Amino acid sequence: MKYTLNEHQAKSKVSGKDLLESVGVIGKIKPETVIKLTESAKGKSNRKLIVQMEAIHVGRTANYTFYTEEGLKNGLTSWTHPYNKPVLTHHNSHNGEAIGRILRAEYAEATASGRKGLIFTCEITDPTAVEKVLDGRYSTVSIGATTDKVTCNICGTDRTQDWCEHWKGDDYDGQTCHYIIGTTEGREVSYVNVPADQDAGNISVSIDDTGADSEESSTLQIFQIAEGLMQNINMPDVNLYESANSEVKEMVDGLLNTKEGSPTNVKFKLDEHGNQILDEHGKPIPETVVTEAELQTQLTEAATKITGLEKKLSEAQETLSNVVIEKSKADALLTESQEEVNRLTTENSDLIEKSHKSLAEKVVDMKLTLRKTDVIAGTREEAVVEHIKRTEESLNDAAKDLLAEMQSTTAVRGTVPNPGAPGADNNPADPNEKDQTPNTTIDEAVGMFKGMFGPKQRKR
Repeated sequence: MKYTLNEHQAKSKVSGKDLLESVGVIGKIKPETVIKLTESAKGKSNRKLIVQMEAIHVGRTANYTFYTEEGLKNGLTSWTHPYNKPVLTHHNSHNGEAIGRILRAEYAEATASGRKGLIFTCEITDPTAVEKVLDGRYSTVSIGATTDKVTCNICGTDRTQDWCEHWKGDDYDGQTCHYIIGTTEGREVSYVNVPADQDAGNISVSIDDTGADSEESSTLQIFQIAEGLMQNINMPDVNLYESANSEVKEMVDGLLNTKEGSPTNVKFKLDEHGNQILDEHGKPIPETVVTEAELQTQLTEAATKITGLEKKLSEAQETLSNVVIEKSKADALLTESQEEVNRLTTENSDLIEKSHKSLAEKVVDMKLTLRKTDVIAGTREEAVVEHIKRTEESLNDAAKDLLAEMQSTTAVRGTVPNPGAPGADNNPADPNEKDQTPNTTIDEAVGMFKGMFGPKQRKR
């Protein structure tokens, strides 16, 4: 769009009354300076946005389609491969133009809305779309995708293969029908007025103006404020002064305290509230005299500061976006770690229980060997159940006492034949009646139980 000096000078200016309430006296600049700055700003409105959005979440949407975690993960790469899918408006993929592209797609276990889902990082390049994103008109989104499977939750039929009589959104025996989506293959994401996923929309926006001369653009804005136009030629609805930060406003307020028609710009003294201090005759008291060259230098310095501040803001927004993503990843890892801790705790509890039972069984077996009255009256299993109720310390003490009792027995040491075995009658000479069972000694029995409870020998 062409912008001439005549058009610039023909613009209506803000009235002095309105300016006195917020800005002050209007200064003048040379027309040739305006021409120079306007020409330098032409063709440099190639500003673009980097937008992060929650695109779709796990769960059911208002369209009664259910997106699964597995389906979203399996189709994740399709949003950027084999090409970066477009950002559209209202799903107009046939004759609509792309307003940007998806740069990165990630699956997040936790998002700003508190739900699992896909986070897109998009580049918005269309100038009209840039303004609509910044002023909030473009804020909610909806995805366009294809899938390999659509399962009815009522009967389990894959509706891409077979027909069923159930319609999504209808109730069947108290259950609402919805379709479960398989792998989600991305086609586009669109800005829409009413999204099916109520949490789908922009979560952060940063300005990328690396291709524009920000210093010249900011200088032009300050000159326009000084001349009372309060507008940028590319943003006629935006009041530059009201949209500036406090540092820029302070700079402009100082520069605007000038006398119209004077070759120099006079700065007047201000009180703590920003009002001019008047002398006894009711006239403003001058503070310093600023030449036009000094004014030009100050304006350039102000423009440089604006550029630096905008760059820092962009970097801060990008850092914040990265922090959100990293936090989501950290939350996912924490969940996995907690699950592993729970699994190991359960496994350790099982091992302790088995070890305790084994100790109780050994104590019962020792008591059975010594014919203790508290175990011989019932079955071994009943005795083991009762001993399991005792503490590990109690069982260990019992085992030590039983072992000591076995070692200190007053029984005659030597072989102890089985009294009920063949060969134990009055005819020991008969070889056919000889006891075939090996003899067991007291020492061997003691040794057996020492092996059960003594320190284990290291294998060589």
